[in-house]
Amino acid sequence: MDIAENPVHLELTGPEISVEIKKYPSIKTLFLKMALLSLKRPSTLADDINLSRARMVLNNLTLDTEKIQKYKRVCGFTNPGNTIPISYFQTLFIGLLGKFVTTPYFPINPMGLIHIGQSFEQKRPITTDETLVLSCSLHGVTKTQKGITSQFLLEVISDKKTIWKGISSFFTRSKIKRSKKKISKEKETFLTILETIFVPRDMGRQYAGVSNDYNPHHLHWLTARIFGFKQPIAHGMWSLARVIASLESDCESQYPRGVNAEFKLPIFMPATITLGYEKQKPETSKTQTSKTQDSKPPTDKNKTHENQINFELRDESKGVPHLKGQFYF
Repeated sequence: MDIAENPVHLELTGPEISVEIKKYPSIKTLFLKMALLSLKRPSTLADDINLSRARMVLNNLTLDTEKIQKYKRVCGFTNPGNTIPISYFQTLFIGLLGKFVTTPYFPINPMGLIHIGQSFEQKRPITTDETLVLSCSLHGVTKTQKGITSQFLLEVISDKKTIWKGISSFFTRSKIKRSKKKISKEKETFLTILETIFVPRDMGRQYAGVSNDYNPHHLHWLTARIFGFKQPIAHGMWSLARVIASLESDCESQYPRGVNAEFKLPIFMPATITLGYEKQKPETSKTQTSKTQDSKPPTDKNKTHENQINFELRDESKGVPHLKGQFYF
């Protein structure tokens, strides 16, 4: 999705406001509140609006070992033991993100958010017996004629140290009608196919059960049609987790490791998709990193990765892209 059209970066102002969450938010209550707020909140903002620097914090989080094991099975992870997959931590923030977008600190329609990108980096292995602190803050808001991109900084903290950091990027479409321009498409180069993956009809419900992401368009054909989809679509984070499960064997126990990903066209279930991959050559890693640094966690932007794998998920028959990104370690 090309959204870098005459961008206006909306300013985050004032001292940081920290809000402590006493318990994990109820997902059902959040969905109801989001639906009500969608009736009165806009899908755009004034160019000169000042947004507060706000952060939501959940302390003393203990993890559900059984749920993590189910998550591994649903997403295809085969690593034994109590080490947690890197992609699992994004699911822990679904409640905090939902809580954040229903506060006055985020004055945009919460029901119009489209998950367009996800990146994260993990410093060391994290196990199920650790007690964690979660922090979610608004990282940046950019406005174009097409809509608004909102980025949230997600942090997992243990013993006062950030051990996992990510950026979730969401897009809100503008309701302003624009003339359609024909865009010339460049010929795509497909990556070598590593694996063919079947996505069953109920994968949305399976993933919702282990991630708490119960967005209706993933669950049933009827609720999918209410949201404008002909069939239920797979979670973007399931597809990313499934890719990582196939690629992480190359990095064994090496840390830090990370992922940058852009979500493209939806996967209508059931589906058969292909995972393509390409090991990045060391001499071009710096160029590749610079192209994607805007969606990366806010670490050293000049950092290069000696071990990097470019990946893509495509529809097996049509070849259209569902997911593209890089896995590095």
